[in-house]
Amino acid sequence: MKKLILGTRGSRLALAQSELMAATLRALHPGLEVALQVISTKGDRVLDVALSAVGDKGLFVKELEQALLDHQVDLCVHSCKDLPSQLPAGLVLAAFPERADPRDVLVVGDKETRRQGDKETPDGADERSLSPGLPVSLSVLQQGAIVGTSSLRRASQLRAVRPDLELRDVRGNVDTRLRKLAAGQYDALVLAAAGLDRLGLVGAGGRVESDGAAFVAQPIPAALMLPAVAQGTLAIECRANDASTLALLTSLDHAATRVATLAERAFLRHLEGGCQVPIAGYAKCKMQNAKCKILHLFGLVGSLDGSVMVRGELAGAPETAEELGIALAEQLIAQGAGEILAAFATRA
Repeated sequence: MKKLILGTRGSRLALAQSELMAATLRALHPGLEVALQVISTKGDRVLDVALSAVGDKGLFVKELEQALLDHQVDLCVHSCKDLPSQLPAGLVLAAFPERADPRDVLVVGDKETRRQGDKETPDGADERSLSPGLPVSLSVLQQGAIVGTSSLRRASQLRAVRPDLELRDVRGNVDTRLRKLAAGQYDALVLAAAGLDRLGLVGAGGRVESDGAAFVAQPIPAALMLPAVAQGTLAIECRANDASTLALLTSLDHAATRVATLAERAFLRHLEGGCQVPIAGYAKCKMQNAKCKILHLFGLVGSLDGSVMVRGELAGAPETAEELGIALAEQLIAQGAGEILAAFATRA
């Protein structure tokens, strides 16, 4: 049986995701050997500057993709939202495993949540609110609270609903960010639900524990904060001409996740946006007989200050996923997103 070398970043989350896929491959293909090889990326090394100021999404994948092209590794496991919308020639996304929770979560100290009188669990966060028009997850924040996020997408949408908040950049892996929250540098963080789940940090009632400190993670409804393109999705990348590896990776692919991701990535690609522009895109399937019957795609382009939000949605057959993404991008451009994108291009 073939031995595969899996290239991965060295962060705790990247290693957890890569080992999860390696273990799944071993289980699906008895006798297959999968070894991890850690590769450092620029995004891992530059931690004192906001992502939007350093460069685009390729920060976390370029070295991994070069290792693939150089035949140093056979496959790479990525957080799909970190991938540029265009792949290098000779590489392909061979599989999209089933998507995890795509939502963002607000993470606050456990004591802070209790102090605000929030007795609801995250299960009720979409339906109950301490403030009219806001879910529990955002209404627990006091006026002027300091929230850590390096995402322009998150910052734009937060400013649209809570312009009183003070948003500050935060870099580093999940544990590092939680230590900064525990130390009082921030009142709250906005993180991806999937990352916390894959690290095994979330317990009953959304309780999060790290380095002896306790927090509560409360989901932010996608209707209020539209997720990043492909958030919660893993992408397995390999060489396009590596037929034997492609055949093995087919077993990891989840059809509904694939069509949703293709639609979202086509939407982003047509807008020519990256981490330097507040763009959000989320597709979900209406299932019938365990198959995606109708694909619904939601998109957003926002101004940095949150004063302008251009939103849209389309639905269509899953077979037309990429066409759907392009059509929604065109719709938003016609509604005014083009002016927002042009303003960001001028700033760059």
